[in-house]
Amino acid sequence: MMRASIDTDVVIHLYLSDKQELFFEIFDDIYMHEFLYEKELRNNSYIVYERFKADVLEGKVKIIKNKDIIEMGIKGLFDEYKRDFEVLFDWGEVVAISLAKAMGISAFISDDTKKFGPHASLMEELIEDVIPFAFYELLFLKYISDDFTAQGMHIEFDEVTSKSMRKYPMNFKNRILRTVRRFNKRYGTKRDCNWIDGYCKENKINYKNKMIALKKYLSKI
Repeated sequence: MMRASIDTDVVIHLYLSDKQELFFEIFDDIYMHEFLYEKELRNNSYIVYERFKADVLEGKVKIIKNKDIIEMGIKGLFDEYKRDFEVLFDWGEVVAISLAKAMGISAFISDDTKKFGPHASLMEELIEDVIPFAFYELLFLKYISDDFTAQGMHIEFDEVTSKSMRKYPMNFKNRILRTVRRFNKRYGTKRDCNWIDGYCKENKINYKNKMIALKKYLSKI
């Protein structure tokens, strides 16, 4: 079972571009701490908050409250991780990553990919047992998982950036090449390479064929 703790930025980006189904196509359970839900998301984008709330009420997203953390018997762990991580990240990121660590959730989804940000830090395995994913990496997983084409991935990437990331747009080719390199045995970490191997085996993916098709497409753009 694949579970993920999510940050608010990626929620805003995917919901504004109507790509929120990416969360539910790839992960079995999605979690968000109540602080990010009621404070950060609500304050940063009320429109997205209302749309996200509908999915919460449908049970597609699980909001974790402090009382839930107490009932699970992990409050001590959660508080310890928050103290450890508060010097590294913004408070919302601290809460989301601490939740992942305390609950044993292996995936953390965030579009904060700036240098020394949570995605970059987790890529370097600064924090063990939590693997980061940005929206374009979710698109990559969708691409390798079904009949989704490289061109289709490109189109959806551009829809996300044009509708929700105009101030700090990303380049498709650059980000996808980074992702391919991340999961390549020559350049990637052992953790990430083992993860993608397991993902492909579990989902019966012919990774080599998908990479051949992707390389062909990227060479043309």
